[in-house]
Amino acid sequence: MDTKSMPVEVGISVQIGQPVVLEQNGNPVAVLISVSDFERYQQLRSIQTPISASQARRAANRRVFGDLVGCALSCDEPVWVPNPEPRWRIPYRLFDGTLVQVVEVDGYTGQVSLTDERRVELLGKVAAWAEQYGNVSTDAG
Repeated sequence: MDTKSMPVEVGISVQIGQPVVLEQNGNPVAVLISVSDFERYQQLRSIQTPISASQARRAANRRVFGDLVGCALSCDEPVWVPNPEPRWRIPYRLFDGTLVQVVEVDGYTGQVSLTDERRVELLGKVAAWAEQYGNVSTDAG
């Protein structure tokens, strides 16, 4: 006889407002919760976890540096800005410490807010600095 398909009668004693844990052989297998608790559960699941500072830095560096080799530019520690929209701000400086650009990265998606025009402008500043103060290459790959 196939015991898996046999009907089983279940008696449940429920206290309204409390989750009901269903067990099989002493092990929890399911939980019954109220509709309001389920709605709260869905809200909690939809809350995103922000990306880390290192993830933001990597995303910004990929966008800023692309395929450059030997660029006279470095980035400082990312700064978390929670309001109005969560984001990371990554400052970029020339090797002499001059701040030339702050790149913002969306705190949840990792989207970098650096347009092609702003990137060209940034790299133009780096090239001008390198020509004036050093022999650092800003040529692509």
